[in-house]
Amino acid sequence: MQPHLRTRILQLTQAAAIDRSEIIQPLWNNYGTLSRIYLVGGAHASVIVKHIKIPNQLGHPRGFASSISRRRKIRSYEVETHWYQHLNPDIPEGSPSPRCLDSFSEGGELFLLLEDLATRGFDQALDSTSWTEISVVLRWLAHFHAHFLGSSVEGLWPCGTYWHLETRPEELANIEGTRLHTFASLLDARLRCGGYPTLVHGDAKLANFLFSKDRSQVAAVDFQYVGGGAAMKDLAYFVGSCLSGGECAEREAELLEAYFSEIRVVLPAEVDAEALESEWRSLYPVAWADFERFMLGWSPGHRKLSSYSEASTQRAIDEISNELMSAAREACLAAGRFIQENRDRPLETQSKGFESQAADIVTDIDLAAQAIILDILKPSIKRYDLGVLAEEGEQDESRLDKHAFWTIDPLDGTQYFLEGKRGYATSIALVSQSGQAILGLVYDPVHENLYEVVAGQGVLLNGMPIPPPTRTQGPTRWFADRSLMHHADFAQYKDRFDLHFVGGAVTNGLQLLTEANSIYLKAPKAALGGCAIWDLAAVTLMLSECSGTVQTYDGSKLNLNRPQSPYFNDLGLALASADLDLEALLSEIKTIGSSDSS
Repeated sequence: MQPHLRTRILQLTQAAAIDRSEIIQPLWNNYGTLSRIYLVGGAHASVIVKHIKIPNQLGHPRGFASSISRRRKIRSYEVETHWYQHLNPDIPEGSPSPRCLDSFSEGGELFLLLEDLATRGFDQALDSTSWTEISVVLRWLAHFHAHFLGSSVEGLWPCGTYWHLETRPEELANIEGTRLHTFASLLDARLRCGGYPTLVHGDAKLANFLFSKDRSQVAAVDFQYVGGGAAMKDLAYFVGSCLSGGECAEREAELLEAYFSEIRVVLPAEVDAEALESEWRSLYPVAWADFERFMLGWSPGHRKLSSYSEASTQRAIDEISNELMSAAREACLAAGRFIQENRDRPLETQSKGFESQAADIVTDIDLAAQAIILDILKPSIKRYDLGVLAEEGEQDESRLDKHAFWTIDPLDGTQYFLEGKRGYATSIALVSQSGQAILGLVYDPVHENLYEVVAGQGVLLNGMPIPPPTRTQGPTRWFADRSLMHHADFAQYKDRFDLHFVGGAVTNGLQLLTEANSIYLKAPKAALGGCAIWDLAAVTLMLSECSGTVQTYDGSKLNLNRPQSPYFNDLGLALASADLDLEALLSEIKTIGSSDSS
């Protein structure tokens, strides 16, 4: 032991001497040691020293020893120090933990001098549990969560737990392409934005609880990942650390009832206990899914991944998907029906300053329909921390900061609507910050057709799966905007293709779902306007789900959250039905006549 540490311990504890010391365990990944120091005389028979020394060389059996991991671990010790210095003294009697006797840093190393819980009778570390021990820990968690309800997270992790999404980009990348990856940020947001935030221990596994000899009481250690969050994250993680998947399934109702029977007793009087319980119960499968996301990216063969955790994950994703789809469906139908009910009334029109008439005109119907949509979607925006990108109105750039955003086209094909022709629709989609559509809806109010899609789940038309298009003979069908009629090569296009002008961008895109050998193209042009994120998000997801092709005119992947602009006039657009060789067709088109834009 270093002389300065020995002197400091003796002065602090007023002990006459140090009898001996023993290493309890090394810290994770060789970040230091946890030791017990036996004392002679003074106020403490023994104390615990947590010595944190950041190694120069990092290694990990599963390869996770990156700079991200290093920063996360260093931050965790800073959080733990803050916890012991500022919040641990206020911990409730029903949730005991070791008192911090001293903390200091020296030479780049950190020392925490902690009370030895064994001197208070908490000396039983368990590898397995009975219901008795589980219920004791549930009581500890209930007292902890109730006491810190609504507490500040200053100095702690804004979102507690060592698997929090924002701190685990490497593990998230490892599950790319899965349904869980698509919904990861929504699961995280649902946990972050609950109505009753509290503090979570953040690493509430069985190994971090020490029991009394009769196992009627328990204390917790290791507060590196304490922070704000949903209480159910602690509960799900603890249960998963001591029960098999089958046991978790069999005892789910019993576990939840035991926890909530405890917390009802200790909640502050001003808290609506019934509302809190309803909210937290709904978050239990979400917490399981959140941890499953981490585990699949970190150690996909781990024993903690079970049929129960998988089923809980699917239940959470389904509930979130259904909730968001329900809100978007209500909004889409309400706006579309409002539009159709007002199709014959006199309209007020405004100019948005675009060169293209189709992109330029906005009516009071557009604005009113958009207001209807936003009003219905408002609760989901708050509940899931979503941004908004709507066609009619100034853009607040929230799409660039939020993990996901609603994008809304209240009336696509306004020109067709003004002319009293079919070809207009209402479109709503949810898009991730990375530019991938998560779900979308389109309502065609003329034919009363509602198209719905969730990534990975296929497309529904009025509640029924869309059948694949039937292969037909003859020239390729080109569903085009009417601006193509003014293109210098229009005559040649007309000779080569079966041209159709059926509506706005959304309506054109919908045709490719059911029409074989069909395309919708927009060549690049300099003038601002043309297809935008709100035109494309829902319909391109639908086309992708129907095995069609979605890309920019030069063949690049379509990013639905490009920061430069919500418009794609400079990139152009190329969509094709599932049976069509788009690359070959584009090569042919680009050889026709001039290269002027449409």
